[in-house]
Amino acid sequence: MSASSLHLLSIDLRSAPSSLRAVLELEPSDVEHWLERARNSGAPLAIVCGPDCVDLYSSDAGQRAALKPLLQSLWALGRNHDGFERVRTREAYGHAAVRHLLRQAAGLESTEHGQSYSNCIAQAEAQAARFGTMSPALAELFQLATTTADRSETETELSAATSTRASRQLEALSAERIVEEELFGFRAAVTNARGGRASVPARYAAVEPGSSVRLRVAPFRSLVTVSARKSG
Repeated sequence: MSASSLHLLSIDLRSAPSSLRAVLELEPSDVEHWLERARNSGAPLAIVCGPDCVDLYSSDAGQRAALKPLLQSLWALGRNHDGFERVRTREAYGHAAVRHLLRQAAGLESTEHGQSYSNCIAQAEAQAARFGTMSPALAELFQLATTTADRSETETELSAATSTRASRQLEALSAERIVEEELFGFRAAVTNARGGRASVPARYAAVEPGSSVRLRVAPFRSLVTVSARKSG
């Protein structure tokens, strides 16, 4: 398995006006284009196009080749639209990136009625596999997300169309438990396979306390600059 830590860049579409959201949303043909470019550059990449976000998964080593051209393109397309400077992004590494995807898979990052991201995650996994950009670390991550989604659908009613706000709050507790159990089980399996102590695998560990997730409001020009500097 790759020793490189996972890297996530999430673009929050809820923070974009409708006209700008149409620019930032990626069509299937757009996803295929960027996956093909990532494959040609040898960079791992998986793109989850959710109802409220576009999530780009790569690795610390491959993020510049995978993400910089895409971010530059979105910046060029959207920079003249009102509200572009206020688009929120989330950048996460290692364990924080894993937790982000599992919470989506369990239905905990949904917009209404527990709407799950599971179909979006499955589609992202299939596309990355088809284009050859699914690294061993990403494949392991998405398999864990699939298991989490299946358990949430079977063991909770979070995504039931007839659920109420009160019932969703109760079901969310069960979904949170599933996420924690899957994370714990995965860590234990990796530890046993390596014959080591029970600890978080290096690529899933936070860089340092308080630095594994950053929320910021920034122009896309800044994101491109930061991405290039970190992987340069």
